[in-house]
This record gives sequence, C-alpha cells and structure tokens, in this order.
Amino acid sequence: MYRKIEKILAEWKNEARRKPLLITGARQTGKTYIMEKFGRKEFDAVIAVDFEKNPAAKTVFDGDLGPESIIPQLEAFSGVRYVSGRTLMILDEIQVCPRAITALKYFYDSGLDLHVIGAGSLLGVAISRRDFSFPVGKVRTVRLCPLDFEEFLIASGDEALIIMCREAYEKRSPLPSAIHERLLEIYRTYLVIGGMPDVVSTYLERGSYVDAGEVQEGILLDYRADIAKYADDTQKVLSQRAFDTIPMQLAKDNRKFQYNLIRKGATSTIFGESLEWLCAAGLTLRCGKVTNPEIPLKAYENLSSFKLYILDPGLLVRMSGMPRESVLNRMGERFMEGLTENYVAAMFTASGVPLYYWVSSGQAEIDFLLQSGVSVVPVEVKAGEHVRSRSLSVYRNSFSPSLCIRLSTRNFGLEDGLFSVPLYAAWLVAGEYGI
Repeated sequence: MYRKIEKILAEWKNEARRKPLLITGARQTGKTYIMEKFGRKEFDAVIAVDFEKNPAAKTVFDGDLGPESIIPQLEAFSGVRYVSGRTLMILDEIQVCPRAITALKYFYDSGLDLHVIGAGSLLGVAISRRDFSFPVGKVRTVRLCPLDFEEFLIASGDEALIIMCREAYEKRSPLPSAIHERLLEIYRTYLVIGGMPDVVSTYLERGSYVDAGEVQEGILLDYRADIAKYADDTQKVLSQRAFDTIPMQLAKDNRKFQYNLIRKGATSTIFGESLEWLCAAGLTLRCGKVTNPEIPLKAYENLSSFKLYILDPGLLVRMSGMPRESVLNRMGERFMEGLTENYVAAMFTASGVPLYYWVSSGQAEIDFLLQSGVSVVPVEVKAGEHVRSRSLSVYRNSFSPSLCIRLSTRNFGLEDGLFSVPLYAAWLVAGEYGI
C-alpha cells in the first residue's frame, strides 16, 4: 500500500546533515508498517525496538545518551550489527521512553552518519506535555494521517483517474461526465470506508462494507482504550465524553464546538485540557475561527471558538451510526454537510494545511481559509450540487479575494474568480496550498 510519506522518507535518507526523524499520528495509521517497509527497501539491515512490547529496552537509555554508548547496546538487544549509512534504527512507541527522545539530540549533535526514526501513537501527547524535555531544533517531525483520497485511488488501482483528475484541476476544465460520476461514486465509498489502512485493505480484499465496519469498530474501541489507559486520571471520563459528542457537534447547522452538548454546564475550564489531549493524540482535528481573514491567519485566531473533527470520515460514519446506504445514496442531507466538512478537514490535514474558518457577526460563514503567499483563499464546502450561498457572496463583497474555491459534487470549472472543484479533488487543493 503506497503512502506519500515514502517520498519524504527517501529524501530524508539522502540529506547531508540529517536530523533524526519523528513520525507522529494516531494509532493504526500505518507508522510501524511504513517504517519497516522503508527499512527493507532502502537499507541492508534494520535495528527495531518497540518500547511498548519490550519495556526492558528502556534500560538502554538509563545511562549515557550518546550514540557511542547507545548503539552497541541496541546491537546487543536486537542481535543486529549496526553499519553506518547502511542500517536503519527504528525506535517504535518512543513516547514510552522519554529519555530515548532526549537522546535524539545527542545523535544529531554527534555529526555521525545515522539514520534514526522514532514513532509513537501517543507521541504527540508526550511532546505537548509541559514537563517534557523535547530536543527542539534537533529532530524533524512528520505527521502520518489516514490515507487521503489520492492514496485510496492508488490502493484501488485507479491511477488513471488520478492523472485525468489532475489535468482537469490544472486546466480548470470539466472532466467527461462518465469519469466525473465514477469519481463521485468512489468518493462516496471513501466517505464510508475512510482511510485507515486496515479498513481499506479489508474492504479491497473482501469487497465487504460489513467486514470493513467491524475493523472500524475495533479501531474505535482501541482509541477508547487508549483514552482510558493513557489520559490523566482527571481527563479520562472527560476526554471520552468529548470524543463521543463529535458526531452531534457536526450534525448541527452551526458546527462550532459547544461544551453544553457534552453535559449541562460544561465549560472550557472543565473540558479544555481533555480536548487538547484528543488533538495531541491525533484523534481529533481542530479548526480555529479567525476574526479577520488576513495574513497571517494564526495571528487573528479566536482561541475560544473552534470546530472539532474526527481524524477519518469513515470512523465518523461508524461513530454516528449513519447507515452506509444513506451515505452511498446521498441521503441524510443534514448530517452529510458535517460529514463532508470532516472529509475536507481530513484531506487538508493530510497535506499539512492548517485549519481555519471565518464567521461574520453570525451573518455568514466560510468553512475553510487557505493562506497562499500574501493572499487568503476562501473555501466553501457543499455536500451536493445545490451551491447557492449567501455566505460566499458576503465574503466576496467584503474582501474582494482574487480567487474563491467551492468544493461540491459539481464538475470542475472557473467563472468570475470562483473555482468549482469536485469534492473528490479536495486532495489537489490541499496539495497546492499545503506545507
């Protein structure tokens, strides 16, 4: 199963002054698989340590953290001889051993030709801890998300559709109707299946939505178990309640996160840290509200107002109890709006696009804002073909953007500065405006 991060890893391998690499991302997004695949393909040998499966490995980092001390111990622990430039060191579930993360600083400072990758399902939580010493400037961090729609097409063997879709996007011209409808059909399948690697492979191998749904249910159970096991005692119940309310949050016409949906009287003081934990764990995606759509967007973020999405649209469908037939047949329009927004948020996040939205005194709302050089590009999201919207008109009249993007089920087209992009091509928008 091809993942775009493979290109990043290949480039990292050949960097002259290479920093140790940390791969963050939620559990079961494929971190271990991609590291092992990379090691087999690009190196003569791999020294792999999983601190969660082998807690004894943590003792390697109890003393001197320099590579001259650590590497011989890892050789003895793994039974694999280290050869500079030809051996990959994998430190999996590295957040279980904080001193291993600290050691990466000394690995980089040594100037040796080392290839070291650390990863962990809750690495983001460890990094965000206030009492944690992170080697700032000494490591490179990459986030692995579920498969985006392009990767889903590759896994499905539909590379030809990718080429046609990219050409239509670049030319701002419509695809042939039959191709457009075929891509919409695959897009709706993706909404149900999502991009979690095990779910995708199960669906492609068996062709069964039921079997894929059972894998999704197992992943959600694992996430809830992680919350119960790893969240601080004061956050366990709160994080669980907040996580479970996200389908309700997205079913509202106003999808701003509302604490009172968690429980009556809930406030940011009570649930703020729990939401931060969910985002740091990669289970949720935060979209911040900006008061002014100006560069830089982050400078105008209103920290008290935000939306919260699930990392994967397929998991959202499973959590919500939405019948898959309703998604495949374009029914349940109200919830489809929130699901579609969640899908776009996932596509943007996979390409490193920061998530922001804009609201004007309760009169208009733009679903996403993209920062492009010194310009801000508004993105409106519609679940279907009915695209009439007062909000985009208000925004255009107020700020006169040179380009606006509308994501919907309509075909490609450009008219009067409004670029119509089919929802299945959201990954192309993300790729153009991503980091």
